[in-house]
Amino acid sequence: MVQFNLTNVTSALKSVLKPPHCRTFFNVLSSKKTYDGHKVIGYTQKQLYDVVSNIDEYKNFIPYCTNSEVLKIQEISNREKKLTAVLGVGFNGISETYISDVTCEKPGLVRADVSDDLFKNLSAEWKITPHSDSSSSHCDLNFHLEYEFYSVVYSQLASVFFDDMNMMIIDAFERRCNTLYGPPASTI
Repeated sequence: MVQFNLTNVTSALKSVLKPPHCRTFFNVLSSKKTYDGHKVIGYTQKQLYDVVSNIDEYKNFIPYCTNSEVLKIQEISNREKKLTAVLGVGFNGISETYISDVTCEKPGLVRADVSDDLFKNLSAEWKITPHSDSSSSHCDLNFHLEYEFYSVVYSQLASVFFDDMNMMIIDAFERRCNTLYGPPASTI
């Protein structure tokens, strides 16, 4: 009587039946997402930097942010500091928290990195520079976001709202500037 190792048989069948480089249902859902955006903002570089680098306030104006608290601050120099922050997000009954390592470099860079049980990778970078035509009233925002969830379910849920969510976050920072500094400078 011949005995078969079920694992070897299954692997052999998959390699024969599945064409090379073919995506499966699960690896499509868990793929890494990347977003790059640029926008001219009607506030100064300092104003936008002050809003983006104030993580403790995120819970008050960023959609779906349920908690934002800086746990640790390390002053590297008078221009640079490193923060450890806990952030909470919630949507339709799903609620999660994660720890973010944030680097703030005055006058115009905020970078956040996360690698924990929720994300395989999360990296966000805000580059804020004075606008070339009107640096006294406008700045350029270059925003880069890259993430990948461990959970296939979270990955699928996030992919449905990915582009809209990124625009909502950028708009939330602009609205926060409006609350703190008044209406934006006129469009250039």
